[in-house]
Amino acid sequence: MIKKRVFLIALSYLFAHNPEEKNIVWNNFVRLGVVSNTEINQTGLSSFYRIKRVNDNTFRDLRIYAHFFKSVSDIRIRSKSSNKYDFNSRLYHFTTYVYHQSGKNLRYHFNQGIGALIKDEIQGNITSEVGWAYDKSNFIESDEKTTYLKSAITIDRDFSKVRTKAELEYYHQISEVVLFNLSRFQTIVEFQFLINENWSTVLGIDREVYTESSNRFRIDPITIYISINRKGLLN
Repeated sequence: MIKKRVFLIALSYLFAHNPEEKNIVWNNFVRLGVVSNTEINQTGLSSFYRIKRVNDNTFRDLRIYAHFFKSVSDIRIRSKSSNKYDFNSRLYHFTTYVYHQSGKNLRYHFNQGIGALIKDEIQGNITSEVGWAYDKSNFIESDEKTTYLKSAITIDRDFSKVRTKAELEYYHQISEVVLFNLSRFQTIVEFQFLINENWSTVLGIDREVYTESSNRFRIDPITIYISINRKGLLN
């Protein structure tokens, strides 16, 4: 039941739109490849699907990651929506939902706050965000809700045949520490090598770093993936 609610909420934010808007354009991407996970020391199948809609004032984005290993599967569904403020088009407010299942472990994550478009160019952009977040999970064998202050920066840069992306998020735990301090950095770095208008190859690194290493909660899990990317599969 909780899974269905999370998924329906994610879809509602993704497909919400202003009925007066014309010619709504959707972009979608699908990837297949291989992924290596250092935490379990295994290599498996990597798959990814993304659909997004961007116009002058709104952003809607749904991403589904599915990594399959011999002993475990790792699935993440992330929905994000944002709207620019009328008084300043470089400022926006955002809401993000994440469902994460790793084997039998579940995590439901929510964050929202304010973002700023620091740089906006044809070749790429830089955004920064601050806000609050919370987790509810059985990763720590507790039903307690963990609350954080969130900060983030994203840098996109396009070249003639290469597109790069770097995302850095920091979650500082402000709620009571139950078993572990879950303050952490989450980092994604991607290099996309363009083959033609629709096809490309992607090399990426996804890493979590927990600031309190003494708790030994998770040993800085890292995934490295290489995939074939197809743009506009459903267009």
